[in-house]
Amino acid sequence: MKTFLFYDVETSGLNPAFDQILTFACIRTDPGLNEIKRQTITIRLRKDIVPSPQAFLTHGLTFDELSCGINEYEAALKIHKILNTPDTISLGYNSLGFDDDFLRFLFYRNLLDPYTHQYANGCSRMDILPITVLFRIFQKDSLNWPHIDGKPSLKLDLISRENNFVTTGRAHEALNDVEAVIELSKKMFFQKDIWNYSLDFFNKTRDEIRINNINKTLNIQNTPFRHCIMMSASFGSKNNYMAPVIHLGSSLAYKNQSLWLRLDSDDILGINAGLDIKETFVLRKRSADALIVLPALERFLDKLSEESRQTVRENIMKIGSHKEKFFKFIQYHLNYKYPFIPDMDPDAALYQDGFFSFKEKQEINLFHQTFSNLILTNLNPDKMKIINKIKSQRIKILANRILARNCNNISGHTDQAEYRQHVNRLKSSMEKDHIIGYRNDIKFNRRQGLDDLETTRQSLLNPDQETKSMLGWLKKYIEAL
Repeated sequence: MKTFLFYDVETSGLNPAFDQILTFACIRTDPGLNEIKRQTITIRLRKDIVPSPQAFLTHGLTFDELSCGINEYEAALKIHKILNTPDTISLGYNSLGFDDDFLRFLFYRNLLDPYTHQYANGCSRMDILPITVLFRIFQKDSLNWPHIDGKPSLKLDLISRENNFVTTGRAHEALNDVEAVIELSKKMFFQKDIWNYSLDFFNKTRDEIRINNINKTLNIQNTPFRHCIMMSASFGSKNNYMAPVIHLGSSLAYKNQSLWLRLDSDDILGINAGLDIKETFVLRKRSADALIVLPALERFLDKLSEESRQTVRENIMKIGSHKEKFFKFIQYHLNYKYPFIPDMDPDAALYQDGFFSFKEKQEINLFHQTFSNLILTNLNPDKMKIINKIKSQRIKILANRILARNCNNISGHTDQAEYRQHVNRLKSSMEKDHIIGYRNDIKFNRRQGLDDLETTRQSLLNPDQETKSMLGWLKKYIEAL
């Protein structure tokens, strides 16, 4: 039987490659959303993490709570097993836009397959936020919708409060948010037709078939294109969470990506600003992701503002007047490859270094067989010799980092020099010591943490005692790195 695994995570910050999951909460239900089992996993803060003050003020996790948690490696093994239980559909609220990225990097740096929960053994993923967008637009009467300063909001805590959802904890506490997502899902579940229609957007085969069945009604220089409506919370309430788009085709470099051009852009193709093609961008969609595509039928277009529809008409005319630039634009983006980042940190190299090879998987299995049952205790020189049998440089680095992060009695081992250097770079404010991520960003370091802490402190007008205590221990923790 298929089961839904509703889950939520709270994290040390917003960077999925470098920040850390601190709590993972989940409730498994049957297809009718009846609860089967619930579980919460709390994880100790790693010693190579500079916590974000903003993140901690949001979720409210304390040092004492985290100190009672398990180490990250043990947690990764548990979470990976939960999500990879056969026939599990894992889902949350904006889970494809946030939580799932954190899970993939958690699994990768702990030498677990980052993708099997997406496809193997009948497993798959969904996201309740895009379904909520559909209901917000097409089934408004199904829920009470909150507003902030007169503007619609899709924030889960506000939807929960507006609809009097019964939950057991505070907002932004992982298990509380899971309960809220299930209550929200139950409201939509009773609208069977649109609920079942929505589920198919997260089935790769059906999502692709739906898009391929959309007629190519837009003709530019004798080339037909699909004119569609794309829906996403990221487009904002001003646009009614919708964007008219043209389907440009599939990326030649990344077969799982289709490319789309927004037709409501203020400056289509960068024509007005005279932008070089390299300065323009497209929307990139993967099958069954959080971007929902509908045909540009009149009943859907009616949901757009007249201003937006007028912009679309003008932009289609501009494209017709700049056909040569339009087709060069398409070819550039179809052939575009993400730039190689030479100094990327191993923790962040999931996408650049790609899937584990067959030989790497053998070395990974050897590592887990040696260490997973020990939960990284009672390590001895004989066990450590296993690391020397690993030939893959990335597997060796990640394996050594797992041991260094999660075991207290290994700090003096000679193989830990790379990890000690990694931690020391977090203490430095020099640019040469920045730890580079997959977006060519940098890992949050001690200087940034202290600066952010001071900025946060000054922005709070009348902080309560709990907030003062939170900021106090964060300051001591970051200074003591």
